[in-house]
Amino acid sequence: MNLEVLLPVAFLAGFFGSGHCLGMCGPIVVLFENQRHSERRLDNVLRRLAYNSGRLGLYVLLGAVAGAAGLVLTKMSGVETGLAALRIVAAALVVALGLNLLFNLDTLRYLESGGAVIWRKLSPLAKHLLPVTTGPRAFAAGLLWGALPCGLVYSAVAIAATSGDVTSGALVMLAFWLGTLPALLVAGASAQTLSRWSRRPALRRLTGATLILVGALALAMPHLHLRELPDGAHERHAHRLLPIATPVLTP
Repeated sequence: MNLEVLLPVAFLAGFFGSGHCLGMCGPIVVLFENQRHSERRLDNVLRRLAYNSGRLGLYVLLGAVAGAAGLVLTKMSGVETGLAALRIVAAALVVALGLNLLFNLDTLRYLESGGAVIWRKLSPLAKHLLPVTTGPRAFAAGLLWGALPCGLVYSAVAIAATSGDVTSGALVMLAFWLGTLPALLVAGASAQTLSRWSRRPALRRLTGATLILVGALALAMPHLHLRELPDGAHERHAHRLLPIATPVLTP
């Protein structure tokens, strides 16, 4: 799937999933805030930026690893088969996210069970980071925060893998992080207001329907374009249509 499609999809998934994020991460944000509160508003903003920068660092790392895994899959299975598989997976995940928003289905829970095992190993580290009194501690706390078992994050990582490229995978996770940032950056009363706005039924349904349509079009578009091409032009057009093939096709 084109990066031009993956980036807005990841951003929308993060933004309209902010209610899910606040439900899962809200208590952690409150814990961090209670550990170190300053009368200076700038100090509080900088601390929140440090938390979220740590979360970004982990997300970008996961996206880069996922993109590399997608590239390996493409090479192992062959360009044509690999691209088809990645496109199908990307479209299915986008549709699943859309169904989650459109019908308020919990389509992401099954992804969280595996991450919970890892989280049980990492969570004891939190006691070494509290109280959060310095910028480096806040950044490290953000890294740990990003490791929470979250189906929404795992879906974004899986979508990043469909980019088939290390840099593109990292950019997909950057877009997802940007979508989640407003609600988590202004944690507290303002975040609750933003969460209520993002969870308005009409907005959720519109975004869900849009994501389903994007997933369906992403799956069908390459075939529609290829049918219109004369014989012998398919490979050249595929190179332009699917930029994720570039690292594989280039000698």
